[in-house]
Amino acid sequence: MQRGQTKAYQLQLIDRVLWVQVFGVSSVLSTEEYIRDFRALVLPLVAEPWAIALDVRQWQASPAQALELMKQNSVWAFAHNLHHVELLLPADEMLTWQYLKATEVEKPVYLTRHIAENEETARLSLQAAGYLKGAD
Repeated sequence: MQRGQTKAYQLQLIDRVLWVQVFGVSSVLSTEEYIRDFRALVLPLVAEPWAIALDVRQWQASPAQALELMKQNSVWAFAHNLHHVELLLPADEMLTWQYLKATEVEKPVYLTRHIAENEETARLSLQAAGYLKGAD
């Protein structure tokens, strides 16, 4: 039963940026739910370039089937105008490696991919790129 269980991710759409935080292990079921929620949120944006800020600092090693679903979602996102990715990676090098394997798909030449030190550097990069409005 999933009663009372919190999701293994948080999604928030701000301007033309989908902010994603993932926590713990991504099961196949939670990954399928994540992909449904992810696509529903960004669908209004896909006519123009959009960005994602992906915080995987609290993510944990996940089953191969979940990683394959993540790869498929990356392909979908690129096919639907994802142009900029800000990554907040875990301190654990093994988890970083697994995350990078999970997103190892052919990327469009126009894609900007940046590893951010923290939320603030990700925010500044996204503002500079025009995806996020400044705090004026």
